[in-house]
Amino acid sequence: MKRKMLALACVAMMGTSVVPAFAAENIKVLVNNYEVVFSGQQPVIVDGYTLVPVRGALEAMGVQVVWNAKDQSVLLTKDGKEAKLVIGEKSFVGSKEQLETPAQIIGGSTMIPLRAVVECFEGKVAWNGENKTVAITMDQKEDAYSAVTYKKDLKDESGKVLITGTVKYPQLSTSVLGEKVAAINEKIAAEAKGSLETYLADNKEAVTKSAKELGADFKTYDFTIGFETPYYDDSTFSFYSTQYIYTGGAHGSSFAKGATYDLKTGAEKKLADFVTLENGVTEEAYMKNAIKDDIKKDSSKYFEGADKMLDESSASLGFFVKDKDEVVVFISEAGVVSPYSSGIIRVEKSMK
Repeated sequence: MKRKMLALACVAMMGTSVVPAFAAENIKVLVNNYEVVFSGQQPVIVDGYTLVPVRGALEAMGVQVVWNAKDQSVLLTKDGKEAKLVIGEKSFVGSKEQLETPAQIIGGSTMIPLRAVVECFEGKVAWNGENKTVAITMDQKEDAYSAVTYKKDLKDESGKVLITGTVKYPQLSTSVLGEKVAAINEKIAAEAKGSLETYLADNKEAVTKSAKELGADFKTYDFTIGFETPYYDDSTFSFYSTQYIYTGGAHGSSFAKGATYDLKTGAEKKLADFVTLENGVTEEAYMKNAIKDDIKKDSSKYFEGADKMLDESSASLGFFVKDKDEVVVFISEAGVVSPYSSGIIRVEKSMK
């Protein structure tokens, strides 16, 4: 059984604002009835058009988003299909349809009208003006997992929120996959909720002190974990999660983690279970070489000397299974070998 569904990824995005930031419109974006939570810039209405941050919305659809600072463009890929958006233009390379209004940068995020993009990747989109909701529908089959949300905020003695905490994580269906996956669910839930609990405890003293010192200038901290569309078949469940932390300033920090489980044993799978490591190459070296190859292939999206930065960085590398033919390796932290606006660096590798 193979299945791809809904997920969530919440990552702040890219660049310097070229238009004024707008007040919150309280616009909701749903993908297959699952609400996308945006950690940074929120959806807005500009000149009658609803604009949505490209990264969070499309990644929730399973679309990979890659920002190219050199030509101010966004490359979108899903299931072998590729499309490209350029800031300030209505043209949409890879689709017969144009955008209703040009892609633009607001509050550091690339914002787009969704209809043409969603339809390009075989989805449907509807706008409910009464409750300000964008509803995206992607093809669904039998549910093998669901998304769970765990929220917990940190408040001061007066009740003022100092840290907002939201984590979303997948839970496998025991009715579809059997009781054997219950142990996997426990591991996933414990790690997701534990990360939030640990962050709140570790930062309680510092954020309380900062709030008192800054007064009205204090900006609420944010801790968010989300995940993208998982991949699974008869024996494997693999997903990619992102963690966003905001503690004031121009932008927050973005981190990533991949987790891959054996559905028959409950054990975590290794990269070596999916790719051939030749001549004694370690998994770490394989992932590092994959990223170095990408640096050579397209150096424009990386810092000068990125390969050396990669060798000297303490950031870890990870992987997840994208589909039956490909794995994706990534650097666990944004801004290590490329601008923070580029997001997490990810490189696809064939299993063949």
